[in-house]
Amino acid sequence: MSVPVAMPGTRFTDPPTGLVKGTAYECRVGPLPDGFYEYKYLVEFENAATRLVTDPCAKYGGSENQNSGFVVGGTLMTEVKDLSGPRLPYSDLIVYELMIDDFTVKFKRAKESPLEAIMRKLDDLVALGINAIEFMPWTAWTYPDDPSKDDFSWGYNPVQYFSVAHKYTLNPTSETDKLVHLRNLISTCHDRGIQVLMDGVFNHADTQSPNLGFPYYWTYQDPADSPYVGDFAQHAFFQDLDYANRCTLEYIRDACFYWIRKFKIDGIRFDNTLGYYNPGDRGHGLPKLLSELRGFLSTTRSPNFATVLEHAWDYSSIDVTNKVGATSCWLDPYRSLSMGFLGDRPQGVPQIETPIMRMLDSGRDFGEDRTPTVYIENHDHRRIMHKAGGRAFWFLTQPYVLALFASSGAVLIYNGQEYGADNDMPEDGDGRVVPRPLDWETLQADPGPKVLALYSKLAELRKKHMGLRSPNFYPTNWDESQPSPDVHGFGIDRARNIIVFHRWGNDGTGKTERLYVTLNFSQTNQTVSFEVPSPGPWNELLSGATVTAVNGRIEAPIGSNWGAIYQRID
Repeated sequence: MSVPVAMPGTRFTDPPTGLVKGTAYECRVGPLPDGFYEYKYLVEFENAATRLVTDPCAKYGGSENQNSGFVVGGTLMTEVKDLSGPRLPYSDLIVYELMIDDFTVKFKRAKESPLEAIMRKLDDLVALGINAIEFMPWTAWTYPDDPSKDDFSWGYNPVQYFSVAHKYTLNPTSETDKLVHLRNLISTCHDRGIQVLMDGVFNHADTQSPNLGFPYYWTYQDPADSPYVGDFAQHAFFQDLDYANRCTLEYIRDACFYWIRKFKIDGIRFDNTLGYYNPGDRGHGLPKLLSELRGFLSTTRSPNFATVLEHAWDYSSIDVTNKVGATSCWLDPYRSLSMGFLGDRPQGVPQIETPIMRMLDSGRDFGEDRTPTVYIENHDHRRIMHKAGGRAFWFLTQPYVLALFASSGAVLIYNGQEYGADNDMPEDGDGRVVPRPLDWETLQADPGPKVLALYSKLAELRKKHMGLRSPNFYPTNWDESQPSPDVHGFGIDRARNIIVFHRWGNDGTGKTERLYVTLNFSQTNQTVSFEVPSPGPWNELLSGATVTAVNGRIEAPIGSNWGAIYQRID
């Protein structure tokens, strides 16, 4: 071990207030050669053994032992580029959830970092039709107890909230350019009109062991005395952060400010907000954090910054989203119901049920300027293709994908979903957080091109037709005891596994765009009949055909495991 360097302390005076707010410790050394340097603090206590503690505000994660790091020399940090155009409202986004390790491991070159490798795939993602990437956590996490094991994590066990995980920045040929790689990646995304969202894990920290855990836990002689930790709301994982104490909120708030200022991110997904939300308490936790974040954003003149909650796994998340003023929440019933209908098969045949009507009315109950995040896959659960029975049964997923792109809210696609990745995922236990590298060769194997073509076509239609992005839905407030369509032909026909619903919105020129969506979840070709307000002609967006209503109704065939979208502008 290196010889420790003494750090004399002096009183710290807060510049804005002139108040003494503690002690600042520093040391100065002579000029250092260019390179990447790692360090820890050696903390001495009156009645406890010394501890090596990492820096809670470090900007660089170290290569081992949860070190902190800093850079001397290297490429000068450039400003992150602004988006190539105005930041889109969150409801207009098609978001790609990207796990940096799994996404890059199969194609990363030996002389590039994972963050650099992603840049070579961005044109493919643009061709897919996405306009936002939500990166799973890039902030530094704890290393494994056994150093012989690979340093793999989803990133939900954070310890350093201001630093990028070392392995994501690691390029053996340019170790001084670590943060430059992330800045370049975000700039390259912005050049292509891709908005960047970071996954912020602000409910808990990993305290693992004194040398490898959250530093604001281990800098106290008795860690239980740390004001940064403690059960604030619903405990879930690791060591909860205690938002009853102002220092905790300021630490997390300042981390958010850092990523917004220095890296110009376009939004934050707030992981597991159940852990820092107490109903009725607006002065602490999530409501206070978002309030101060909004205050900061108001000074940046940067509209449409997205704040997205991962809260409860039911519709109660909507009420919390409205109350705390967030942009969106993950609407997990969309995924769980879709998975259930596809996977639970009476007589071997998928069977939709009446709760699907509430699922499809995804914008319901959201306040003004609030919107859901809808998805049929995410990192936490098994693939929908696995639920279908594997890639050979990909066609069974088609009506669920059509429904997804025809529903209100930001659409989220989990990496690999676009070509039909079909790996399983245990719902609990040690087998969850393990590497699942994306096999990009599978994209070229049947049915990969067909699945990709479907997602690309639907993404293009969604971006082109504003009515598909509106919150408007008919028939809303469906009576779930009713398994048959209404007299106008709308709703669920459970006996035939058919759904018909209406979406509409402003077309961008002041006219009304009307869209009628039909979905056939059955294994047989069928016919639908429903009322429309004019004879037409009506454009069927999926096939390119036109139809004319007869006696006020469209009557048309609908293929098995397929659908149609009839469109007209009045």
